[in-house]
Amino acid sequence: MKTVLRSSFSLCLCICLLLLPCHATSAATKAEIDTMQAHLPDEWPDAPEITSEAAILVDIDTDTILYAKNATSSMYPASTTKLMTAYLTLSNTSLDDIVTFSKNSIYSLPSGSSHIGMHIGESLSVRDCLYGLLLPSANEVATALAEHVSGSVSSFVELMNSTAVSLGCVNTNFANANGLQDPNHMTCAYDLYRIMLGCLQYSDFISISSTPAYYRKADSILDRDIPMGTTNKLIKKDSDYYTPFVVCGKTGWTEEAGRCLVTYASKDGRNLICVTMNTEDPNQYKDTIQLFNYGFDHFSVAKASEQDLTYSTQALISNSPLGLSEQNSSFLTLDSASRVTVPDTVSLDDLTRRPITNEDGTHMLSYELHGYPLGTAMIINQVAQDTSDLYVATVNSLSDVLQTKPFHEIKIWLVACMLAVIILIILLVVFLIHYNKMNKSKHPTPPNHQYRMQ
Repeated sequence: MKTVLRSSFSLCLCICLLLLPCHATSAATKAEIDTMQAHLPDEWPDAPEITSEAAILVDIDTDTILYAKNATSSMYPASTTKLMTAYLTLSNTSLDDIVTFSKNSIYSLPSGSSHIGMHIGESLSVRDCLYGLLLPSANEVATALAEHVSGSVSSFVELMNSTAVSLGCVNTNFANANGLQDPNHMTCAYDLYRIMLGCLQYSDFISISSTPAYYRKADSILDRDIPMGTTNKLIKKDSDYYTPFVVCGKTGWTEEAGRCLVTYASKDGRNLICVTMNTEDPNQYKDTIQLFNYGFDHFSVAKASEQDLTYSTQALISNSPLGLSEQNSSFLTLDSASRVTVPDTVSLDDLTRRPITNEDGTHMLSYELHGYPLGTAMIINQVAQDTSDLYVATVNSLSDVLQTKPFHEIKIWLVACMLAVIILIILLVVFLIHYNKMNKSKHPTPPNHQYRMQ
């Protein structure tokens, strides 16, 4: 009887483990990012030496980290903080809104702080404020925008920190809206990449921050001109560091933070973000240019739906429990918008394809080089929205780095029914054994006597 129970329990355990639904984790944590960077594939292209204490280079078309140095370490951001201020301003106001400068916005600034010369009670449109914020990096403008959006700087700081989490930041704590030195005002290179990515959702941000110079003319709101020039030498054509493929960015500097720079570049249909932190002038520009050249020269982006010939739609359904026929292979396809970053040391065929499911129930392939993620391709069911029953992921197929797992979409009621049946079988077996023993004790078997017929 013990053997029967032990066997039955083992069967139940195995079935439960097989039926548990598994999902891919979607948000990277600080530990996961650090782990990935500590285990770059051997085939990874050799990166340049840079002087910045922290840096990151990301292919934003595939969300692939191409280079990282102390990418999640706590750093002072200086005026790169204003990227978050710009993001929240664009998210919560209209460009034609009017911002009035308070006493606090003017007199809270230390001597020598960058500004555009605003006075108490004067006003500017949000559009002009954004030019002042992103080009000459005016600190009184950052404070005025914070008060305009949230009513006070303290409330705006709370919004900054909660928004940082929602944008996927992993090590950020803001204390003000302008980036002036505060021991509690910290972020990291990875988080500035996430914030810049958010800013790029707004075409107005790109238009304003890519402008080398802006001349604000007197109008009915403010009766004086204000000339504004960018502090970013990468987009100034008369600069030794002018780089044509750089679109826009934001500089930052304090004595404690050193030179910081967040930059967006686009070349040959590819889009990269580079962040460099805590170096000496002009190394923030030199490091950024080196990293961009590294990213554009040593990596390419493949269109999975067209270039991945080794993983056909038939392969997606080869293990389908529905037993789909050859003519039904067109049910599944890879999303035409999906991209995969490929180092120049390998080919797309060398990458591992790993089927995973997202929290929202959609499915995709993760392309990886020895577990290092290089992009994903969504799996599209051309017949129905749900592809959960059309293929089964292979066992042991997902990245240990990102802790993703294969999935089996089994409805909970089906699991409950199967477990109930198993339990009933076990109880029946136990009952029969017990019943059999009781019968033997009440009705012993008579001796086997043989009688001779007379």
